[in-house]
Amino acid sequence: MPDKQIDQTKVLLKFKGKYLLLKKVKDVHPEHIGGWEVPGGKIKKKEDKINAALREVKEETKLNCKIITELKTLELEKDNIKTKTHVYLAEAETDKVILSKEHSDYIWIFYKQIDELENVIYKDLLKNYLKEAEKIRN
Repeated sequence: MPDKQIDQTKVLLKFKGKYLLLKKVKDVHPEHIGGWEVPGGKIKKKEDKINAALREVKEETKLNCKIITELKTLELEKDNIKTKTHVYLAEAETDKVILSKEHSDYIWIFYKQIDELENVIYKDLLKNYLKEAEKIRN
């Protein structure tokens, strides 16, 4: 039985065919610090998961976005922490990111460029989600 359960949301945020990745400053898993990830975070008690996704994107990037669709929910267990992640594909209104203190850098990349990046958190999983996202026309 895991010591802790986290319900969270992650957003594959797209703008003109590119996806946003953020460089993480802190994490419960020390090896994730300095890694690239998509925007997202914990869902608050009684908060709707779509509202949580939109809030997290806004808090971390100051971007407004529109949810296109929900992708497959991801459940992982690592270091006795069970994480349930609701994953969304969304479209940003602009690519003008203003970072919160949670991240030190950002990059907009095409799906095909993901392999060129070092230190992507759960890279293979992210690639699978991006591959699915690429099939969705909005």
